[in-house]
Amino acid sequence: MRTSALKLACLLGATLAAGGCSIDQGPTIAEDCGQIPWPDSLPVYDHIVILVEENKDNDLILGPGSFAPYINETLKPMAANFTQAYGEEHHSQGNYFWLFAGDNHVVGFEDENVTLAPGYPFSSRNVGSELIDKGYTFKGYAQSLPEIGSTVWETENRYARKHVPWIAFSNVPNGDTVETSSNLRFKDFPTTPEGFTQLPTVSFVIPDLVHDMHDGVPEEAVALGDTWLQNNLGAYVTWAQDNNSLFILTFDENSDMEAFKGLTDPASEDISVKNQIATLMIGDHVKPGDYAEGPGINHVTMLRTIEAMYGLCRSGAQLPSAVHAGISDDMIITDIFQSEELP
Repeated sequence: MRTSALKLACLLGATLAAGGCSIDQGPTIAEDCGQIPWPDSLPVYDHIVILVEENKDNDLILGPGSFAPYINETLKPMAANFTQAYGEEHHSQGNYFWLFAGDNHVVGFEDENVTLAPGYPFSSRNVGSELIDKGYTFKGYAQSLPEIGSTVWETENRYARKHVPWIAFSNVPNGDTVETSSNLRFKDFPTTPEGFTQLPTVSFVIPDLVHDMHDGVPEEAVALGDTWLQNNLGAYVTWAQDNNSLFILTFDENSDMEAFKGLTDPASEDISVKNQIATLMIGDHVKPGDYAEGPGINHVTMLRTIEAMYGLCRSGAQLPSAVHAGISDDMIITDIFQSEELP
C-alpha cells in the first residue's frame, strides 16, 4: 500500500492488520529528529520481516561456492542482492544493535553480557520504540526463547540473548503475553496467509545458534540454516511478493575476524577485511538484480531505509569508519523499489 492509500484507508476508518490506523506519516512542525524523506512514489510496506543469520562469508551463501541452495538458487533470482553489504564490527552482538538502534551501545567486542554495559537498560531511540511511537507495531521472534518476555541470557537449546537487542531497551514493551510483549518466541510467528496479515509492521526473526548458521563446520551449518529458512519462512517469502510486504535476509558479520574490528575501506583489494555479508531483499514492488549501492551498505543503511519509509526519527548514527568509507548517515536504499507514478 502506498503512503497516500494508507492515509486514505485510515481516514475512511479501515482497520489495518496488527497496526490499527493511528499512523502519523510525518513529524510535527517543531520536531527535528533527523527524519529522512521517503519518496511518495515508493512503497510503504504493510509488513517487513528481517531474518538475521550468523557469521558466514558472502561466498558461502551466494555464488558458485554456496552451501545454501534455497537462498542461492531460489531466493536470489527473485531478490535485490546487495553485492557490497557489510557488518560494522566483530563479534556478533554489536551488529544486532547497529541494525536495531544505530549504535552498539558499548556492548563490547567480545559478546559480553549486555546487562554489564554502561547505561543498561537503554532508553535511546530504536526502530522498535519509534515504530510504536508512530502508531505502527514491532515484534521480535526468537527461536528457543523459553517463554514470552524471558530475559534469560542463554539456554541449553542454544537461544542467545546477545542476538536479541530489543530486550535491552526500557522503551520497548516486554510483558508476558503476545499482546503486551515485543519479545516473543518463534513459535508465536504465524504460519498461514491469514496469520501473515496479522504480523506487526516490522518483525525481527532470530534463529537459535543451531539454526542461524553459527554452530558447526561451514558447509553443514549453512545447509542447516538454509533448510530452516525454507521450512519456516518460505511460506511468508512467497506470500509477501503479492501482499505489499518485504522479506530481508542479512547476516551479522562474516567469518574472518583477523586483525580488524570493523568496516574498512570498501575499495580494499582484500575482501576479508571488509566484513562483507550476504544481504537480500525480496517482496512486492522489488526489482530483482544485483545492487552495489555505490560504496555499499551496512546495517545502519538498512535501518535508515526503514526509518525513512515509515517517517521515523533517526536512531543513533552511522559508524565513523563507514562514513570515512563513503557510507553516509543519510543514505537510504530506494533504487530496488518499483516507482508508482502519482496523479
